Amino acid sequence: MFAQEPLTSRLYHLVMDPATLWWTFSSLAATLMIFRLSTVPSHLRHLPRVPIFPLLISYLSGEVEDVRIKRLILPYANERGEGLVLVWALGRWMVHIIDHKLAIEMLDSPLLYPKELPSDGLLLWRFIGSSNILMTNGDRWKKHSRVIRDAFNLSIPVDQFTHLSKNLFDVINPPSDKNDTHTVDFADLAQRFALDAVGSSVLGHDFDAIHTESLFVKEYNGIMRDIANPFYLLMPFLEKVLPRRKVIKRMDDLVDKFQMLLQAKRTDPGDDMMTFMLKEPTMSEDELRDNMVVLFIAGHDTSAGGLSTLIYFFAIHPEIQAAAREETLHILGPTSDPSVDTLSAASLPYLNACIREALRINTPISYIVPRITAEDATLGKYYIPSNTSLIYNIYALHHRNDVWGDPNVFRPSRFLEKTQGSSSLKDSWVAFASGPRQCPARNFALYEQRALTVMLLREYEWTLPADSIHQDGLKNAFSPFALTLPHDLHITFTKRK
Repeated sequence: MFAQEPLTSRLYHLVMDPATLWWTFSSLAATLMIFRLSTVPSHLRHLPRVPIFPLLISYLSGEVEDVRIKRLILPYANERGEGLVLVWALGRWMVHIIDHKLAIEMLDSPLLYPKELPSDGLLLWRFIGSSNILMTNGDRWKKHSRVIRDAFNLSIPVDQFTHLSKNLFDVINPPSDKNDTHTVDFADLAQRFALDAVGSSVLGHDFDAIHTESLFVKEYNGIMRDIANPFYLLMPFLEKVLPRRKVIKRMDDLVDKFQMLLQAKRTDPGDDMMTFMLKEPTMSEDELRDNMVVLFIAGHDTSAGGLSTLIYFFAIHPEIQAAAREETLHILGPTSDPSVDTLSAASLPYLNACIREALRINTPISYIVPRITAEDATLGKYYIPSNTSLIYNIYALHHRNDVWGDPNVFRPSRFLEKTQGSSSLKDSWVAFASGPRQCPARNFALYEQRALTVMLLREYEWTLPADSIHQDGLKNAFSPFALTLPHDLHITFTKRK
């Protein structure tokens, strides 16, 4: 028989093992750090707050934003009748505003509630920069807003949207293929279409994304996936403790490519919005570049998300698809190219209602950029201390039972009904934000959606494949920008006779 090592000796070696010590102290440090970060500051404890542990589990599991809002944030607020709630997100406690009146009160007081300049070093803030219409305040914001609005007001590129739609047909239904029915990943095609639209009309660059795989977009999507690491989103301080140098290098390289596009515009101006913006003498290089990145994300991701959502709901509601097609054929006929007039909301009220409903039920942007209280403030019945982060939760507002009645039902007619509550619904639809600070590309985006949709309605009928992952409801991809973008959305298109 061998003599057994005493228990105290075994425990000593176990405890003194370097790997064991490292993991023990690391675990304790991480636990302590999360505890300190997740503890509600004493000056915010009077506000209603969503329980922290379900939120932590949600973030660590990679749960997408729309599911988390409907599963945790909205039920908590609805059960207590609250217009705002405290939510732990991005490593700190933030006030989520889900009441439209409270949101308007905040947005109408930009001096009291300026946009917050994050100090946590998250890569998503590094990527978009701080010198753009999204992040600036005061006179700087007014300058950016004026220049960008003037650029978007030049003209609506309906002819370009029509041309790109026809290009898309060649991918959906290749001319060499005699089969009239094809199944395609429409989420991918919508992204390609939106990229070519923003490339040609806004940035003045032909990505030719519809016909070819853009290396630019491939790199962009890869960086977005890296930024979306749930541990770094949960604990932003990790970006300083354990910096992801390779990701930062790739991201900075991509930003440099935006700078190169900008320089190309200087030497080869065209009939696009960036050329117009370059004529503004007060815009610096950093401001032009940062706005270029923001316009790229807005015109690429959010437009693609809205288009994919609309096509999905038409696929699962054939009667709504047929009604939109009937209206389209009545206004445009079977072959004529659309124009600004025939694509207007007034000319296509039912289709426009369908687009508004799609943007409501799966709003591409869940939140508006965080704001912060410059001093102690009162928002409705709530006292908000100075230096408190606030965020307008658009997705939550678009899914409030007391506002919409049946928020999870795709019902475009709600935007056509002339009832006592219709004006309230109009005010509560904030897919592009509201007031003077609403998205300057709103008109551009809505015309883009109407243009592609009418072209598809005349050319095809479509359904959702039986094996689709979206059979039980629309599934969105995880996004560091809290964008609600459908993924792996395969649609079966059949060419109309």
